[in-house]
Amino acid sequence: MSPLKREWLTHGCMRLSDYEEHERPSLKIRAHITEMHQGIPFSVRQWPRLGFRDTLWWYEKSVEVPCSAASYVLKVDRRRGPNLYAGISVEKAFEDDEKARESAAKARVRFEWQRLDERWDWYRFVSSLPQIETLVRSVAGELGGELYLWVEFGEEGEVASQYYVVTGNALYWRGGFKPVRWSEVAQFVEQPRPRSWGGVYLVRAFTLDECSPYLSEWKVVDVLKAMRPIRDTWRGLIP
Repeated sequence: MSPLKREWLTHGCMRLSDYEEHERPSLKIRAHITEMHQGIPFSVRQWPRLGFRDTLWWYEKSVEVPCSAASYVLKVDRRRGPNLYAGISVEKAFEDDEKARESAAKARVRFEWQRLDERWDWYRFVSSLPQIETLVRSVAGELGGELYLWVEFGEEGEVASQYYVVTGNALYWRGGFKPVRWSEVAQFVEQPRPRSWGGVYLVRAFTLDECSPYLSEWKVVDVLKAMRPIRDTWRGLIP
């Protein structure tokens, strides 16, 4: 077992160097995901790329553009917590060629890593919104608690975002009590933002108390297993 430490939440980052390499949660969880997918190899993506991480993603090794795939995710977030979030995410790249080239040059990556095209699972996420509600609510019920759904576009200081809570019965604004229609999520997501990077997270939150003194990696794996049908839908693995 690779315990996930309470200190991650209090410091807002994952100090993976505290572990022996073969015991690092990023690699241990990857092994569980590979087993869950009958031996299909997965890669790990981390952010920031240097220093202490606050986000880990896992996606199939065969994916050509890492950001393009609906991924399993583990995220430390002090802005909304402090909490440790486990679940799935999908990203939207730039639709504007000039902006994509600028971003690619700055990040020193290939243009296609920054330009939205038909390979990106974002399109499947958007098209799934009218039908995915029942499945998402069933996963919330299976996990026995609330899920958090947040959608963000833009960069620091210029962010357009919506933050929701999903229960087994309905979707709500975070901090609200009136149910929200899923069509409202779709309306927000579908607004044209060609020069904005975007992303959606569907996650289960582990609080500071739940991570004290540590959280078992198996708790995270249980969440990822429950969310697999949603991710498979966004990956195009389920019609």
